[in-house]
Amino acid sequence: MSVSAPAFRAKLLGTLFCTLTALACGPGPESGEPEQQPELTESSAPVVYGNDDRQDVYAHPNATLRDRARQSTVALMSASALNTTNPNNVTFNGKTLGQYANLCTDQRFRNDPTAAYCSGTLIDDDLVLTAGHCVEDLTDCKSARFVFKYYRTAEGTLETVTTQDIFTCKALLARHLSDETEDTYVDFAIVQLDRSAAPRFTPAPVRPGDAPLAVGANVAVIGSGSGIPFKIDSGGSVRDNSAEFMDYFVATTDTFGGNSGSGVYETVNNTVAGILVFGDEDYVARGSCNVVNACTETGCEGEGIIYVHNAIKEFCARNSGNVRLCNATPPVPTKYTFTASSTASATRNTVNGTVTLAAGQKLTVGTCGVTGAAVTGDSYLRLRGPSGSEVASNDDGCDSGVGSKITYTATVAGTYEVRAGCYQNTSCGGTVAWEIAQASAATQGSFTFDVSNTANATTGTANSDVTLQAGQSLSFGSCGVAGASGTGDTVVRLFNAANQQVTFNDDACGSLSHAAYTAPTGAGGTYQIRVGCFGASACSGTVAWTIQ
Repeated sequence: MSVSAPAFRAKLLGTLFCTLTALACGPGPESGEPEQQPELTESSAPVVYGNDDRQDVYAHPNATLRDRARQSTVALMSASALNTTNPNNVTFNGKTLGQYANLCTDQRFRNDPTAAYCSGTLIDDDLVLTAGHCVEDLTDCKSARFVFKYYRTAEGTLETVTTQDIFTCKALLARHLSDETEDTYVDFAIVQLDRSAAPRFTPAPVRPGDAPLAVGANVAVIGSGSGIPFKIDSGGSVRDNSAEFMDYFVATTDTFGGNSGSGVYETVNNTVAGILVFGDEDYVARGSCNVVNACTETGCEGEGIIYVHNAIKEFCARNSGNVRLCNATPPVPTKYTFTASSTASATRNTVNGTVTLAAGQKLTVGTCGVTGAAVTGDSYLRLRGPSGSEVASNDDGCDSGVGSKITYTATVAGTYEVRAGCYQNTSCGGTVAWEIAQASAATQGSFTFDVSNTANATTGTANSDVTLQAGQSLSFGSCGVAGASGTGDTVVRLFNAANQQVTFNDDACGSLSHAAYTAPTGAGGTYQIRVGCFGASACSGTVAWTIQ
């Protein structure tokens, strides 16, 4: 990986290029001073081993690694690299990669911008892991901008970056850059951001323990090589695992200056195993222009990657109260904040959270009516079950008329997703909070149906009455409840004692239907479940229901 970055950023990327022998005594000196013009300076470090395995985020076949790039990766930039005139569409200053590196016309990514000088990984809600040489001290840290969403969504198209995606440095919580007096070599920093990046972004999991990676193990790296938008290279392998010293390992990743600080993942569980910090020369001359320096898989010196446990160990010695990184048991969230707009009643652009429920547990979740909940504007909540289908929703669940609250009893165990948005296309925000209780024993029932030509369950339906007390939750359908089944395309509806429809569903499970409803205060009584078929089609099966 070679180091390069526009001089207006006043940064050198990938400060190290040395042989393994030199590394045992400490890093080599930085080279190159910033030019007066915004040119990319260069010191040794980027290179390709065998095939060039770098891919844009949208093009990479591994969904987990794509998520790590979109949700957990940051580019370090100077403020002058960013044009924030339009806070909803931040653009990037500086040259293209082809201009900065004088690339030949057949070289990849030559039209990409070169705005970044280092990379990093979100490892907790407000913590970024990077290389120690990327942030020399607190003053240096505070001058940096930590930018999410610096990637392409299609060929020639960058993801839209807003000022909400840009963070600054609040504190430098751990840092170590070895010198020639030390017997081992480490280079890391853990930065506290000015605010939490969650739930907008998601921390990457860190590899537990301090065991060496196996020689030959596959690794992937995500970052801004040569300052360009995030690339994923999952074609690297461990060449030397340094099992004796456990300070760094050497791998054949296709990395460049700007990849300094990048998260390196082991690809069995896709956890962060290391921090990329040094490597071989990036570009070499071919006539009057430059091309990527290509090495065989067994050639050149390899890319140096600090084992992540070195950073975590030092961080936890200073910050032992951190639960995610320093304790075995991660925190169990009970709330999250959100800001949203134009969500079409929480059907798009929502802010989401997850909660794990056992079968029979009762979830109460809301922007009102739950301890810790809060709302400004008119919120709308939706709840999806482990299968991904919606199991409950609510617009106005409290007396305020603008807050939302769902009470739902899980019929199956698993991870449920809460989606927070706003009524129609308004703006709203606040805190979604939830409580989990063990529900009372469920009342169950079912009835069979064989109907046709019901005009979406509005005529000629099969019906069954159920009795609900205020606060009880009914789950019913031709799917999603034990004992439910169906053929054809079903529609279910629920009516109260005044013959008013209170909920319905068409396709919760493909062509079958499932809905849930909680009787509000003062609304206990007899309800009627009605089942029919979509349009004029025929359908049959069993509607099952539970009450808790």
